[in-house]
Amino acid sequence: MNKNSINKGFRFWLAFYAGRFSVFLCRLFRLSGTSLPGAVALRICPQLLFYLASAYEKIIAVTGTNGKTTTTNLITYYLRQAGVPVIGNGEGANMITGVVTALIKDCNFFGAAQSRTVVLEVDEGSVGKILPAVKPDLIVVTNYFRDQLDRYSELDHIITLLRNTIDGLPETELLLNADDPLVVAVGRGRPAVRYYGVEVEKDCKEPEKNEIREGGFCPECGELLVYNYYHYGQLGDYRCTKCSFKRPEADFVALDVDDSDLLHFTLHVQNKNSSIDLHSQLRGFYNVYNILAASAAALIISIPEQSIEASLPDYSTATGRLEQFIYHGRLCTLALIKNPIGVNEVMKTILPQEGKKAFLIAINDLAGDGKDVSWLWDADFEKLNHPMISKVVCSGRRAAEMAVRLKYAGLATSKIVLEPGCRESLDVLGLQQVDQYYILASYTSLFNYAKLLRKMGKAVAKDADQGLPSLS
Repeated sequence: MNKNSINKGFRFWLAFYAGRFSVFLCRLFRLSGTSLPGAVALRICPQLLFYLASAYEKIIAVTGTNGKTTTTNLITYYLRQAGVPVIGNGEGANMITGVVTALIKDCNFFGAAQSRTVVLEVDEGSVGKILPAVKPDLIVVTNYFRDQLDRYSELDHIITLLRNTIDGLPETELLLNADDPLVVAVGRGRPAVRYYGVEVEKDCKEPEKNEIREGGFCPECGELLVYNYYHYGQLGDYRCTKCSFKRPEADFVALDVDDSDLLHFTLHVQNKNSSIDLHSQLRGFYNVYNILAASAAALIISIPEQSIEASLPDYSTATGRLEQFIYHGRLCTLALIKNPIGVNEVMKTILPQEGKKAFLIAINDLAGDGKDVSWLWDADFEKLNHPMISKVVCSGRRAAEMAVRLKYAGLATSKIVLEPGCRESLDVLGLQQVDQYYILASYTSLFNYAKLLRKMGKAVAKDADQGLPSLS
């Protein structure tokens, strides 16, 4: 829709300038201001997002459970490296208030957008509000795992919500994770669907002990899916023995994955029969999916293959995506955790690192984290019962429950320290005479620890080894 054809009216302008003034106040008082200006503006004009989004030529939305922030930021990075003016909500404020705030910040004083392309991270529970208003050209779906059950309910609810939403967006193209049967179910019956997937045969064809598989059943007939090979969660090469449902052939394929250290793999583009060699500073097999999804999206919107290949090695991660600091003279890695799959995959990546370790785990139960923290009992914290882990400090509003979980995971009580305070828990961590520190934090505590670490220590230089990015 042409922005000049929309009569915005008095309420739009009142909301817009209220939002702009809120942005100014947040900056004045050094607040993050990633959602508040949008919340103020939407109270005045609930349709504000529709008006703001109509100014952009191309809109890309990224949704799913894990990997949204990394995928969104990497798409944005690719566009900027290619010289495309782009804006997004890369801080992770992915509900409607955060999206509106990002678009208000992109406008000049007269309400004109400065960018022509927008890349939006969209909360799974907010797709019904955001997507119809912005009408994205492309929707990227990463994966679906149980997350914040008090907000999202079960996975069937989230998947149905997205399917119902995209039914009203017939011109929108979908880019789906072929390796996740729950994601594939979203696009069944739609013509404009492309898939990405990882074709790597691993040693284990079935889940490891304590591995979580959310979508082990066929979404068409309910039969147990069988796997030719298996990655993690429910991701892999699956098929149903009772009906025709199976992993679709991927349009963008990751081949020859090397995840022994920094990630390296070949991206093969099926319709062009071409390949690009991708090297990244990220670690962890799960990040292959984030890089693959972002690279595929960039190719769909005509970013040159050479630009993607050349720019990826310099990409650095966002706050808490296993961001690295120097604290008390030791490497300290900060990671966001929010669900069992995320915890398991982060620990698979960091625990093989050499040296003696101390952990700080900060769990809150505010709205941004999810009030239901029962997921702690599904995550494989038993992996922390290891001789190279000397101490685990439990912090946050649910520090006591985290400590109980660790006790049932087999950790000796002498290894567990209960310290709910943010600054105090960081002080306790700094007393541990180990080789490396790790901080695993839920969303609302993540930025507090990042702020303290920047104040009390120092961030690892961006041209150094960027370490281990998070799943989110």
